[in-house]
Amino acid sequence: MSLAKGVMRFGLWGLIVLLAYPATHALAADDAWALLKKPGHVVLLRHSNAPGNQTESDDMNFKDCSIQRNLDAGGKAQAARIGDGFRKHGIAKLQLIASQYCRAIDTAKLTKLGPVSENPVLNLVYVADLVAKNAALKKSIELIRKIPPNQLTMLVTHVGNIQAIASTSLEPGEMVVVHLDKSGAVVADAKIIVP
Repeated sequence: MSLAKGVMRFGLWGLIVLLAYPATHALAADDAWALLKKPGHVVLLRHSNAPGNQTESDDMNFKDCSIQRNLDAGGKAQAARIGDGFRKHGIAKLQLIASQYCRAIDTAKLTKLGPVSENPVLNLVYVADLVAKNAALKKSIELIRKIPPNQLTMLVTHVGNIQAIASTSLEPGEMVVVHLDKSGAVVADAKIIVP
């Protein structure tokens, strides 16, 4: 769709959405999965479905899951399907790094794609907090930069973090494949959704 047609059809908001949604997300599903076998690509996964409205903060006890939003039965099943999706595409193991929140750790573990390590860089950040968003982006890029190019890695984090890192909004359990370009900026290559 051309920009002119987008503006005519959807107005200014439509133009903003068209510009913010990279065309590379339109890759066919198999092509998106194929990117994971190319060096230098990293998967950002928004944790699986975790309903609730608990007030959470980065100074809480992360080991106490009772004070956090947690995966529901659908979220647990979704995480298992994500792992099955990787195995279906020939990826049985990868490096898993999750935020310290229980829902992110549980999502990573339920994929059964390997041991899970925690990293506070991936903890929840609110997009409205520009200072936190920019700090999270800088730290996340440093984390991605340290991943060896031949080590397929999945970072399990939160929607605000993914928006900060890849300028992409994901639903629970959705993924975006990214890489760093020559300037060190994050490029969002493709979205992956496991049904």
